[in-house]
Amino acid sequence: MERLDRTEQRIVGVLIEKQLTVPDSYPMSENALVDGCNQKNNRDPVTEYATFQVAGALMAMQEKGWIARVEGGGRVAKFKHRAVEQLVQCSPKELALLAELLLRGPQAPGALKPRVARMACHGSPEEIEAMLRALASRNLTEQMQQLPRERDRRWRHLLGDGSELQNAPPANPSEPRAAATAAASVAGAAQQAELAARVAKLEQLVESLQRQVAQLASPKMGD
Repeated sequence: MERLDRTEQRIVGVLIEKQLTVPDSYPMSENALVDGCNQKNNRDPVTEYATFQVAGALMAMQEKGWIARVEGGGRVAKFKHRAVEQLVQCSPKELALLAELLLRGPQAPGALKPRVARMACHGSPEEIEAMLRALASRNLTEQMQQLPRERDRRWRHLLGDGSELQNAPPANPSEPRAAATAAASVAGAAQQAELAARVAKLEQLVESLQRQVAQLASPKMGD
């Protein structure tokens, strides 16, 4: 299983969420995914992804096997997740939990309970924690250390490449402003690096396509 960067994690979370909450709008077009990623509710952090960022992520995720392009049924291409294939033996309820962690970051079972209920994942905090522990046994989630002033320990998903941790809250609550400034600086640098990597990948893809076109256009031997 290939790990997902922050943009890819948001896209997978949106696709699972929409499949479970509004199946009539699933699979999703590129524009719908941009809107879904940048929603103001049920998202943490709130993002402002541009269309080209989502488009680049979709190309990379098709190569990784995390999403598939759906042909037919209209002029606009649509996309569906392949989380079921990537995460073998995941039930719909477990997918709902993972989607919520992908969309809002680490959370405690009590906080997850009302949020995953909208995705038809109903259960007590104890039942939700049992599902999280089952996912942890397959290296898909892990329980985090308890921070000061936290009542319950939070859980996070393990589908990412680590970039999602740059939005974690400061470990020392007595220095929130300095920690927030440092986190913002790190997050900005990570976004720039992520964008540069996507541009480089797209440039390589364009060069490969140009070579293929040139080979097809060149006269064959003996013609």
